[in-house]
Amino acid sequence: MFSRQSPARQSHLLLLSALIVVVVSLFFTLSAHTAKAASPHIDVTTLDSEIDPASLSFLQHAITTAEGDGSQALVIEVNTPGGDLASMKSMTEAELGSTVPIITYVTPTGGFAASAGAFVTLAAPVAAMAPTTRIGASSPIASTGADIGSTLKAKLENDLTTLITSIQKRYGRNYSLATLMVTQAASYDDVTAYNDHLIDYRAASLADLLNQVDGHKVILASGTVTLHVAGLSEQTVGPGPYDYFYALLLDPNVIFLLFIVAMIGIYLEVSHPGAILPGVTGGIALVLFLFAVGSLSPNWAGLALMVLAFVLLVLDLRLPTHGVLTIGAIISLIFGALLFFNSGGPYDGPKVNPLVVYAMAVVIGLISFALIALVVRARRRPVTSGVEGMIGAKAVALTPLLPEGRVSYGGEDWAAVLDDSATSADAGSEVRVVSVEGLRLRVQPVRYHQPALDVDTPTHTSLE
Repeated sequence: MFSRQSPARQSHLLLLSALIVVVVSLFFTLSAHTAKAASPHIDVTTLDSEIDPASLSFLQHAITTAEGDGSQALVIEVNTPGGDLASMKSMTEAELGSTVPIITYVTPTGGFAASAGAFVTLAAPVAAMAPTTRIGASSPIASTGADIGSTLKAKLENDLTTLITSIQKRYGRNYSLATLMVTQAASYDDVTAYNDHLIDYRAASLADLLNQVDGHKVILASGTVTLHVAGLSEQTVGPGPYDYFYALLLDPNVIFLLFIVAMIGIYLEVSHPGAILPGVTGGIALVLFLFAVGSLSPNWAGLALMVLAFVLLVLDLRLPTHGVLTIGAIISLIFGALLFFNSGGPYDGPKVNPLVVYAMAVVIGLISFALIALVVRARRRPVTSGVEGMIGAKAVALTPLLPEGRVSYGGEDWAAVLDDSATSADAGSEVRVVSVEGLRLRVQPVRYHQPALDVDTPTHTSLE
């Protein structure tokens, strides 16, 4: 037999189903490839943010789009301070393996391709710079800007110099200057970079660049091709809703807040089973948290402390600890969050704001103490239901109790017996429940005491 669900529960399930359908539909829509253009063209995209998993995902999407829409070349306009090492290496791999010619162009005037951005720029078959732009300063450092250990630094420098040397040799460009960007944090302006053949072209505008590179032979993984890009129309490949959403999810503060929403939602569901909405919200936040964490390089010991904080909060509701475990949970949450996000190696990206961690720890603590107060108050409240709730309650005699009879309690007919067999109760009189013996109530009459008259007070007056 199927049980009927309440309208509120049905509406929550319908809302959840609709949300899943919308998310899945949006994912497939955003994942669809761009249709092939009807005429020859070039694709143009911009890399003007930090190099991280989000910008990596977008750049890979742009390369895939250019490969699939018949573009003659993909121009990447670069203006970035750099970013994490893993994303940079994946970007260079995507450029080196592209089947469509890629042209990187450091622009606008005053822009720069620093640190990891220099590698992304030079990994393209054609590298160009606009006037008054800069490239270089690619020495490995910690995400805080501090130096790293000598042994680790030596390993990273050797790996990066080998990478940049192989790239520059592939394209016949100056690799000595490129290695100095890594070993000595060297940086070059557009004039120096062009004159010393670190890059291929200097161009005042994109149109100027396309005119200069027309007829240039580029080396691709599939072989050598000749560029024919002068005068072609430009098609912009920009970030879509998914790219913006993904970039937002990679913010450590957002990731931490997702964990807090998941913790609060599941915590409220555990403390109030059947509420549904907190549990659904917490579940969605937890999935998004795990998705975002998969793109980072966190310290998993910190996550263990964050999970321990949640376990302590739940135990504090179940055990008579009166908030002691909540204090431990707050401490565990703070140390866990700071350890989880703020203790990585070189190029491990931005950190979570400690103020956000402290503020959310206070919020969690207030919610937990409020729920604990409600639980303690409920435990101290007199029982008003079940057998215990019947003790001391009043009933009405349906028949004379001599000493047995019938009484009405809660609208139901009960067998009853007087607690003192020497007493009696008339039908219609009130009795009080003393105890419950199976399906029979043991009762005693309710005595109402009226105040006696003052014997000194005359009951009538007379005339003399």
